[in-house]
Amino acid sequence: MILVDTNLLVYATFADAPEHSRARAWIDEKLGGQEGIVLCWPVLYAFVRLVTSARIFGAHALGVAEGWQSAAAYLAQPGVRIVVAGGGHATVAAELAATPGLRSEDVPDVELAALAIEHGLVLASHDHGFRRFAALRFVDPLSG
Repeated sequence: MILVDTNLLVYATFADAPEHSRARAWIDEKLGGQEGIVLCWPVLYAFVRLVTSARIFGAHALGVAEGWQSAAAYLAQPGVRIVVAGGGHATVAAELAATPGLRSEDVPDVELAALAIEHGLVLASHDHGFRRFAALRFVDPLSG
């Protein structure tokens, strides 16, 4: 199964994003298939934080209630499963945190990569920075 990163949800939500049609088509294909997608709370909260940011989206930013409704619409899909950190999460996160060159803004990436590894998932993201984590299975559904 595939854990979906925040950026793919954001691209799929905003029609003005250059990646919109590819992200929307990919998510729709996964939701319509037998495999579905996996989400986690850090991704959903980051999604709401980003789509409601007037600094990022200006007049197109959603209100917080509307942003949460968009997140809830993903959660309501029959092909969506939620994962949370389990007993092995701290060990995996500690190993990932030892990756050379990480900075404070990389901590959310460590959390997401640890969730994917802990649950045996592939992480889907358009952020190629995840490739620095050797133990992480990664795919960019918007590339080539």
